[in-house]
Amino acid sequence: MKKHFTFFIRKSALALSAAALALVFSAFVSGDSNNHAQRFQEAAMNLDKTYHTLTDEFDYWPECGIRVTGSHLASLISLNELQQMLPCPLYVSGPHHDGAWDLNSEDDFGHYNPEAIEYLGSIAKKVVAEKKFVSLSKPLVDKYLYRQMHIMMVIHDALYDGSLSQTERETIFSTSVETKGWDYGAYEVGFFLQLLNLEDDSYVYGNIDYRFLHFWARRWSDGTIDQFYEVLSTIFKAYHPEYVFDPEIYWLPSEEEEYEYEGDEEIYVVIDGSELRLRLGPSTSADTFKWGDGTNRHPKVGERFRYLGEEGEFYQIDFHGNALWVSKKYTHIE
Repeated sequence: MKKHFTFFIRKSALALSAAALALVFSAFVSGDSNNHAQRFQEAAMNLDKTYHTLTDEFDYWPECGIRVTGSHLASLISLNELQQMLPCPLYVSGPHHDGAWDLNSEDDFGHYNPEAIEYLGSIAKKVVAEKKFVSLSKPLVDKYLYRQMHIMMVIHDALYDGSLSQTERETIFSTSVETKGWDYGAYEVGFFLQLLNLEDDSYVYGNIDYRFLHFWARRWSDGTIDQFYEVLSTIFKAYHPEYVFDPEIYWLPSEEEEYEYEGDEEIYVVIDGSELRLRLGPSTSADTFKWGDGTNRHPKVGERFRYLGEEGEFYQIDFHGNALWVSKKYTHIE
């Protein structure tokens, strides 16, 4: 039975994590409002006593992403227990039904019931309204959950602050859903994360922040993104009322440079060589432009990019909004 439960947690880590931050702040829904508050306080005040339920995976709590966060919060409340406590189904569709988990599904995920998330949100609002409790629990919340909640807030707010069009935002979401959140090479998704100041450079454009974005993509897909954001923002701003999404803080400055030239037609650099390295400077010793997993990005043979300038043996090109350098030896101008 223990082995089965561990497998359940592994296969449904994202499902658990999807509700995890909300759960710990509306924890152990069991009866009347007084019981709700009491059980919430019990859960939040025990954040330092959680344990890792993914026994065969490295534990780097609390400096972790959504998967390990969900693993630890699972020691406070399980999804099966939650489903029994909710006044309505947790899911409206997907492979999981009434607490029976389809562990073999690779192409589908649970679509949350908006009513269930709104119910959790109503409990969270009531509990964090108690200023004394917020003050008492803040040291634990900040130690174990601040970073995760903050990054999730920034990613969501950047998507909706007006910098992106609806089409651009939906392209990012749909690409993340289609690639199941693991394709770091997806240009729209990776480039979006690369432009955000998410506090810790070792995580930017990598596994952890990518999975936080994937959480929002799935909630966009199942139609509960507004409800989940309401829960998250209610909790986070109760502990950090000073938070405001400021583009000057959270959007990194663009390094794109405009090249002015004379003439009526655009000038393009055409790629002739395969596996051609894109460099950050006009030198073979300059760093290369990489994917999120650390491997080099390469343009395809025959692709054309706008010419921005040249220096020595290198052309500067506009590579999807990035001013990068390519060797003249393996390219030509047209």
